[in-house]
Amino acid sequence: MGNPSWLTAACAVGCLLACGMRGTMIYAQDAEGGPKHSHILSGTITDSEGGETVVGAAVWVPELDIGTVSNQYGFFSLTLPSDSLTIIVSHVAFRPHVITRRLTEDLRLDLVLEPALLELEEVEVRASGESQVRQLQMSQVNLPIRQVQAIPALLGEVDILKVIQLLPGVQTGGDGTTGLYVRGGGPDQNLFLLDGTQIYNPSHIFGFLSTFNGDAIKDVKLLKGGFPARYGGRLSSVVDITMKEGNLKQYTGMAAVGLLSSRFSMEGPIRKDRASFLLAGRRSYADLLMRPFMKDDEVFGYYFYDVNAKTNVILSPRNRLYLSAYTGHDRAFFRVAEDTFLGGISRSRQALAWRNLVSTFRWNHVFSPRLFVNTIVGYTRYRLQISADLTEPDYFYESTYLSGIQDWHARMDFEFMSGGHHYVRFGVGGMRHDFVTGALTERYEDSGEAPVDTVFTPDWKIKANQVHVYLEDEVRLSSAIKLNAGVHGSGFEVEDKQYLSLQPRFSLWIGLGASTSLKASYARMRQYIHLLATARGLALPTDLWVPSTDRVRPQQSAQVALGIAQSLNNGHLELSLEGFHKRMTHLIDYKEGANYVDAAFSSWQDKVVSGRGTSYGAELFLQKKSGQTTGWLGYTLSWATRTFDELNYGETFPYRYDHRHDVSLVVTHQLKRSVRVGLNWIYGTGQALTLPIGQQISDYGVYPLLTFPGVNDWGTHPVLSERNAVRMPAYHRLDVAVHFNKQLRWASQQISIGVFNAYNRRNPFSLNAEYDRSSGDYVYKKFSLLPAVPSFTYQLTF
Repeated sequence: MGNPSWLTAACAVGCLLACGMRGTMIYAQDAEGGPKHSHILSGTITDSEGGETVVGAAVWVPELDIGTVSNQYGFFSLTLPSDSLTIIVSHVAFRPHVITRRLTEDLRLDLVLEPALLELEEVEVRASGESQVRQLQMSQVNLPIRQVQAIPALLGEVDILKVIQLLPGVQTGGDGTTGLYVRGGGPDQNLFLLDGTQIYNPSHIFGFLSTFNGDAIKDVKLLKGGFPARYGGRLSSVVDITMKEGNLKQYTGMAAVGLLSSRFSMEGPIRKDRASFLLAGRRSYADLLMRPFMKDDEVFGYYFYDVNAKTNVILSPRNRLYLSAYTGHDRAFFRVAEDTFLGGISRSRQALAWRNLVSTFRWNHVFSPRLFVNTIVGYTRYRLQISADLTEPDYFYESTYLSGIQDWHARMDFEFMSGGHHYVRFGVGGMRHDFVTGALTERYEDSGEAPVDTVFTPDWKIKANQVHVYLEDEVRLSSAIKLNAGVHGSGFEVEDKQYLSLQPRFSLWIGLGASTSLKASYARMRQYIHLLATARGLALPTDLWVPSTDRVRPQQSAQVALGIAQSLNNGHLELSLEGFHKRMTHLIDYKEGANYVDAAFSSWQDKVVSGRGTSYGAELFLQKKSGQTTGWLGYTLSWATRTFDELNYGETFPYRYDHRHDVSLVVTHQLKRSVRVGLNWIYGTGQALTLPIGQQISDYGVYPLLTFPGVNDWGTHPVLSERNAVRMPAYHRLDVAVHFNKQLRWASQQISIGVFNAYNRRNPFSLNAEYDRSSGDYVYKKFSLLPAVPSFTYQLTF
């Protein structure tokens, strides 16, 4: 396998960088003190209700037109002159906080924000640094969980990934599914991070619900391009999800019952203001409700559950520990018993089960007001098992199929705030992958004979090592120009094959006055793992994760983006327009007719082909974040293609999720303090697919002839269109929901009523072609999945 010295060397580099940066910081502070007569204002921002740290809060000094944003752990640092200054701290989910301080020395100032629970009026005081117009990062959307919870959802289940599907540049895999296809990319090109550790299969119910329980989530961030150097490993997007930390001040809880599942959450202090815990869980119960109506000899069902847990310990103002965990499990099963022809009973069982397990340990340490470090050690595992057995009086058969992936990872991320013009981030990390690329075992046992075991396991276990190191600097060149430049280096070792990569990253911000800015970015990305999808449009658990090898090269992409951001209506509306172009190489897919089962009988590397892809387009995003009415309007115009030498005769063809037009409208409105309504309307060009367009017959296997009406179809086979040359009908639907809130003596009550697909649009999930012998033509039948689906949820918060 090779030795793991890469990780040791990478960690040594990180420690040297940290020590060198700390030494530089001390020297600069002692010798120069940053800018002349300047001091450092630093601290942590928390909310007043539970002591949770606030991610992405803007800290702004209007007199100097400078500011910063709190990091993922609520920490901020800002270098200011010795003067009396007004400081504005704001976040879309909290009331703005305004303070005045005269700095005569370095000051640690921990700030507390009050939640904006029911803002019926527009917020007039807001730090301009919070606006997308003032932020350097482009192609990014932040989604506060309170906004996510107000948006209508299928069966009333708050779903982060379905909300992300409503954003421009993101396409869905089908009606009701949680798959993400970002700027022409595939589902494997999205990095899902839960407290810094990735999840490989973020879905329940075959992709109809995501694994992320909204009751345990604090913050969601989506990156579609302009990736800073600290991110790597995927080509198309990063979905960075932060769990709640647990209430440090008091015990609180929630219990809810819906049509699909029930859920609960509990949080509170282990030691007030020093340590806390969070526990949240949910389970579906269709299997339990159906069981009384089933026969004893024929039982079937499906269920899922998931549990989130986290503890948060404040050791000192400079040290904080977090330990978080997630587990989720889905299982579909079928059992039947029947009499045999020769007497006795035949019993058969089938089951399909998959699960995720994620755990993360994090340590935050503040070396100084300017240097912050986050250390992470994490574990993630995804496992699929398909099993079947048959038991008869004189015979037994059993088969099991296994696949999955397991990772151990560790990394250190440093943030260094130098003076007022540089924000330096650097870090190092390593990961150990264990792939199970499909193992099929069978056992036969006849009466009186020894059992026969057969194992089909070519290349079914593969181990790999991956390391990365990065450096980026956000530079304020002037009040009108900011730049983020960096490089991400990575290495991958598998079966004595090594890959190395340097990926430059670049972002530029140019301010055109107080309300307008131009942005540009370039990012080169590399991805060392691939996903072989079982079916189009569904996030099935049988999708197979495989590594790059000496025969299958890593995926690569280069993306450039240009944009303009505009603040409207005194800052209450934000408008952005972005154009992008992305090239991708070394994409893989199954050969024609191959699937995941074939990989169990021969090497999966023999079943795939390699190709390239291109996507480009423009995205319009109009957003209103505060006030009585909030929401957004998004529009995407895009093209996405694929080219494989061994598919479609080598000709370029549209990607299945090449949607020419996508429109989304999301509105939530506070009618009064106790009633809130929400609606979504979406429209998308139909998916591209391949269908039969004619029949071909063989004249005794010699001369192929086109079929005509009345001709005998003996020896015929369908003639397919060019790959993905046919379009499904357009997709559109309306979702509505109403939330009624009432304060009881001991709890807050919420009743939510909604309808998914309110006007019952029969959107196509697939098209089936049936050959009509009498006419000699194909008849295409549309299969729809979800009609109008009502929802009801009753929730108590105490």
